Amino acid sequence: MDRPKCSPVARVVNWCRATINDPNRAAFLFAPLLGFLPLPLGSLATAWFFAGAVYVSALWLTGRLSWVWPASTAFGCLVCLAYFGVALISPVLFPNRLAGLLDVGTTLHFLVFTVLVGALVQSPRVDVFDLFLDGIRAGAISALIYSAIEVFGLGQWRATAGMANAIPFGDVAILAAGLSLVGFTRLSRPHKLFALIAMAAGFGACLLSQTRGALLALPLIVLALGIYLWPTIRRRTAMAGLVLGVVTVTVGGLGIVANVPDRLVALKASLEAGRALRSHDESTAHRAILWTYGAEAFLARPVFGYGSQNAVDEVRRRAARDGFEVPPYRHLHNEFITTAVGRGLVGLAALLMLLAAPIMAAIGSVRDDRYRDRVAFAIMLSGGYAIFGMTNLIFSHDQMNTVFVSAFLILLLGVYQAATGQTTFSRPSLAAPRG
Repeated sequence: MDRPKCSPVARVVNWCRATINDPNRAAFLFAPLLGFLPLPLGSLATAWFFAGAVYVSALWLTGRLSWVWPASTAFGCLVCLAYFGVALISPVLFPNRLAGLLDVGTTLHFLVFTVLVGALVQSPRVDVFDLFLDGIRAGAISALIYSAIEVFGLGQWRATAGMANAIPFGDVAILAAGLSLVGFTRLSRPHKLFALIAMAAGFGACLLSQTRGALLALPLIVLALGIYLWPTIRRRTAMAGLVLGVVTVTVGGLGIVANVPDRLVALKASLEAGRALRSHDESTAHRAILWTYGAEAFLARPVFGYGSQNAVDEVRRRAARDGFEVPPYRHLHNEFITTAVGRGLVGLAALLMLLAAPIMAAIGSVRDDRYRDRVAFAIMLSGGYAIFGMTNLIFSHDQMNTVFVSAFLILLLGVYQAATGQTTFSRPSLAAPRG
């Protein structure tokens, strides 16, 4: 005798219950959205990241997951915990403690990171690396559509496409363009086309943001992709040249329409000898002032700095002494100088180790058929963030934090799966049980 059919509501309830109860199902849905959400939906990606941590914590508290600390992921987790720990120095040692605690709050990603690593390594059936890359590709394409509507439809000067402002959007978009081609040689023909479109979309979205600092990462991304894809380029030179030509024309056209050349000319003029501090380009002038007096402040107190919450005020005070006034920014428009003034050499060492950790983890991983994928992924992630940090803040900003820790999380899981010899994956059943 046939079992009675469930109502639509019951099927939805059963599907949710089954997905929550099975970490493999949950990971299969969690990973691609980690890659997709930042570009078109900004801080919703942060909410998704922490929602995953809440879910994992519930599994631990109910005894359905155990705490694990694999050797292949231990270094990455320790680096993130160290970066979070160094942030605690600011409210403990320096005045304006409430502001210091708020700064600690923006680094909670790096504490939660360890929680997610410990859980996702227990979902062995799921190929989170490829799922995440697919999410990035879809996010890049969505971001170009979103930003094109903003610029050409709504008349905005710079696209933000769901991000807090144009700068993090441009940074993440150009990074997504590079990461879209990771794993390219393993893709089917339709997915290769999808990856190429995503790469062009990421570059186009970045140009529509008119973020000059992001464009500084372009040579690194092109070089990394060129070396990574060289065997394919060498075999199919004509096709590679055609693709490069199409991408160049597309990106160049968008750049001209978005007035990027004019901004680059203005930047070059403002950096002429002796003019940086009093440049007509206020953005450049302010950065030059902040960096100059930031270096001075760091040298005066190099070990622990002044506390992250006091860094900007200290630099503005020194600049005002010499007649330079800058707006009360919340950072010094350079991650390394901001960290050096706020957290001293201790904080700077933690930052540099954090940026180096993905590359170290990837290079030290098992040399399987995805080894080159992981190394290229890590070089673009760490190198891109280091370059972005030369002209702006990269951490202590929820959206940029979310992108970095999500990518590093997925990379570490790839390293773990390689270390355990995981070579085949299966899609968990997403069907709704009848109950």
